[in-house]
Amino acid sequence: MPKRTVSRGDPYQWQVEKTARAIVGRLGINNLDWQVCYQSRVGPLEWIGPSTDAEIHRAGAEGKGLIVAPIAFVSEHSETLVELDIEYGRLARESGVADYIRVPAVGAEADFIAALAGLAARAALGEAVVTCGPGRICPKEFSRCGFGASNP
Repeated sequence: MPKRTVSRGDPYQWQVEKTARAIVGRLGINNLDWQVCYQSRVGPLEWIGPSTDAEIHRAGAEGKGLIVAPIAFVSEHSETLVELDIEYGRLARESGVADYIRVPAVGAEADFIAALAGLAARAALGEAVVTCGPGRICPKEFSRCGFGASNP
């Protein structure tokens, strides 16, 4: 995502990093070396980082393995199957990464589908279930969201 999109109030980076911290916390592994990184940079704009390829190079230089969890994706598609599996897998081998493992996207996992069904049922009853609506969880500086008529 371009930095200017985030600076204009898009909550994507905040949401991704909050989710990553929650996952790492749930793992309960002390001294875990982890980093949120971003891929799919396109065009001339400055993008948020660090970049996935830079982190792959770092892991290789340090002789470490990588577990890549595509937390912003809910299904397997070109960015997971081609970019993460094939292109970044090749870069990891070329960079000397000890092990490169990509966690599958949540897809049709029963708990994920149940959570989505629960959100849909709550929304059908008139409850605000998006983070950009009333009762939002995003900080107020993240005013630009695709949901809600009150957002600019």
